[in-house]
Amino acid sequence: MRARFLLLLLLVSCSSHAQLLDSIGFFVKEPPRVLVRFDARGGFISNRGVRFVGLKVGREHARRFQYGIGYSMLFPSEARDVTVGGRIESGRLRMGYIAPYVDYAFFQRGHWEARIPMQVGFGTGSLSYRDAEGRRRNIARTGLILYEPAMTVQYRFLRYFAIGAGWGFRLVIQTGDDLGERLTAPVYLFGLRIFIGDMWRDARGAPE
Repeated sequence: MRARFLLLLLLVSCSSHAQLLDSIGFFVKEPPRVLVRFDARGGFISNRGVRFVGLKVGREHARRFQYGIGYSMLFPSEARDVTVGGRIESGRLRMGYIAPYVDYAFFQRGHWEARIPMQVGFGTGSLSYRDAEGRRRNIARTGLILYEPAMTVQYRFLRYFAIGAGWGFRLVIQTGDDLGERLTAPVYLFGLRIFIGDMWRDARGAPE
């Protein structure tokens, strides 16, 4: 009985993935349009609330499937007390990464839209302080590999604006020094989105 259930679950999963790939394949046949947008995500590092901000550039097909590349950074950098030669110094935790991304709108009805964004990031993180001469000194530095899946829901209004919220997870692998922080954590998205590309196209009188 259990084997039959697992086989049924596998068949349903494969069917869903096939339908998703078919849908994406259909949408990418539509002419693409260029997207440029700001990105802001909240999250946690060692149970402290933080914010990542960035910029994304990519393409969108049929207002349903997006792909491109972006850059995100921890902003502002996080204050940390560090020990240097037996003394406590004021340090800063910094993170930044480049992230190819894909984004699929699996639901659109009226002003409502639900999407599944996913990005894979490659970057660096460091823990540093300023010495007596004001020079920045790294105590720890590491490469970072990140995987961030999420789901978002937004309500669009007045053509150029939308308010949305979402949640997801950030999985982080450190490839160098240990920063002494828990970087793997949930992420959340909430805020106002402005469709600058649509404003620009309308101002130029360009077609959709």
